[in-house]
Amino acid sequence: MADKKQNPLKYGEVVAKCWEDEAYKKRFIEDPESVLSEAGFVVEEGVTYKVIEQPKLVKYLVIPHENAKDAMQALAKGLLNQAEKKDVIIPEGVEVRIIQNTEDTRYMILPASPKTLTAAELKMVAGGGSVAVDTFEVAETMTTVESHAEIVVGAVELQTLVTSTTAGAEIDVVAVGILFLI
Repeated sequence: MADKKQNPLKYGEVVAKCWEDEAYKKRFIEDPESVLSEAGFVVEEGVTYKVIEQPKLVKYLVIPHENAKDAMQALAKGLLNQAEKKDVIIPEGVEVRIIQNTEDTRYMILPASPKTLTAAELKMVAGGGSVAVDTFEVAETMTTVESHAEIVVGAVELQTLVTSTTAGAEIDVVAVGILFLI
């Protein structure tokens, strides 16, 4: 029998494969339950999984259906801790979107491949002049596992349970309340 504790690792493997294989990615978006099951991810019965493709400069916060209050308190605490360290909590040009799981729907965030460059990054690489860009790593995996949102906030320190290096991308998976990576 599959182990739900392996879900973060299995999801990281699915994400890495999506980054490498466009047909697999398309299939994952169209039929996430099948792809997740085939990967060994424990899919909840009676739950619909919806994949949201996350552009590089957009960060999704997925709030769990249950214990949303605890998740929001953890997020607020993390943001306050970040604000104490510096005035800028969200880098310029980054958009944050919040969605909440429902009793029968789980949102699976498919981050942009770390190989994908933004327009500003392309301009820098192509030698199109100097462009000031805040650099931050985008090798994140955001998903909901066991009704817990996974979002990593810059200064929020959460315990990394699994680090998976697959297809050349290192993915840290955190299995605590909220995680928001910027």
